[in-house]
Amino acid sequence: MRDDFLSGDWAANRHHITANMHKMIGRISRLIGDTFDALTRQQFDAPWQRRWRQVKIKKVA
Repeated sequence: MRDDFLSGDWAANRHHITANMHKMIGRISRLIGDTFDALTRQQFDAPWQRRWRQVKIKKVA
C-alpha cells in the first residue's frame, strides 16, 4: 500500500481519476448551491427578485 503511487497503474490513470473527482465535486457543489438557492427563494420570496428556475434534487444511487 505504501508504494501504490509509484506503480505504473497510478501513473497511467492519474489524469482520468483526477478528472472524474473534479467532475464529481463540481456536481456536488452545484447541487448544494441549487438547494440553498431554492431554500432562500422559498424563505425570502420577493416578486421582483424571482428567478424562475426549477431545482430538481435526484437520488444518488
